[in-house]
Amino acid sequence: MSGSESPPPSWPARNPPLTTATPGKDDDGEGLPSWPARNPPVASSSAAADNGFPSSFSRADMSAAAEDAVDDTEDLPDRDVVQVKGTSSYGRRHRKSHAAADGGGEWDDKMALIHDVVPFPFHPNVRPLTLSDVDSCVALEDAAFEHPEHRCTKEKFEYRLSVCPELCLGLFCTIVPDKAEDFEISTLAPAHPVETGRDDGAKSVLIAHIVATKSDTKVVTDANMEYPRDFRTKKHNDTDVGHQETGRTVCVHSLAVHPKLHGCHLGKLIMMSYLQQLKNSGVADYCALICQDYLIPFYEKFNFSNMGPSQATFGGGGWHDMTLKIADVPPYSGGILRK
Repeated sequence: MSGSESPPPSWPARNPPLTTATPGKDDDGEGLPSWPARNPPVASSSAAADNGFPSSFSRADMSAAAEDAVDDTEDLPDRDVVQVKGTSSYGRRHRKSHAAADGGGEWDDKMALIHDVVPFPFHPNVRPLTLSDVDSCVALEDAAFEHPEHRCTKEKFEYRLSVCPELCLGLFCTIVPDKAEDFEISTLAPAHPVETGRDDGAKSVLIAHIVATKSDTKVVTDANMEYPRDFRTKKHNDTDVGHQETGRTVCVHSLAVHPKLHGCHLGKLIMMSYLQQLKNSGVADYCALICQDYLIPFYEKFNFSNMGPSQATFGGGGWHDMTLKIADVPPYSGGILRK
């Protein structure tokens, strides 16, 4: 988010009335869409229109193993991803302005890579995850995490998207199957139509997500990573397992970017959006996650502190605790990611 833009609106109240998300501004508009109402409709919503970020944010599941799920080796320049946050398109306006400023160079190379990978207009949009997105989340998780023990299970997705969808975020792009040519992505099959009855069969396809719950602890524990097996029949969770509604720490369990779109800076894009929303909402005091050692620098760019080896044994262990005081999240401008 550039410093010239207004901060996103506050976090939604829990269990607001079901509403249809409002589309974001067009390609030349300014600002980010508002945080969505809880569990908005999925199909037939215009929020996933080709030209903009939908005005919804979704919850995403993060297997604390950010391992292969985040690729930071071929990201677009930090300066450019920050500016992308202020528009509804990943392409036209910034491609022109930075080509003029840089004489082409790295920006053109990166955009050329995106268009080499994606043979159709690439317009990412953000909206809340709902229970209807479970199969897409599973497909993304399976693609993003090489080791099965690091993946979130379908039942765990169902739990988290049932009890705290307002803490989860999904990044989608519109794909018209007939125009996808040879582009294949595992999240296309379970994707929902952009609009019911649309003649071209366009689908809103999940390409990245963040999934989280709340905790009473300041670091992610094995209890946080688990879920009560009776969640479908028991209305209130009176154990220390899984989501803690009164907790003041948001535990990110999964940040996953589909490998087909690694190198497009989507991990930074979705994380910056998520953290700014946390700060504006006042829903928690801390954000915590666990990651492998080689991803520590990635999260330090967002002001996460490395608290050392984690006691969590999820997926075989070997994690590091990363913690961020949400009040310290700055308005994101180019400087925050040039560290």
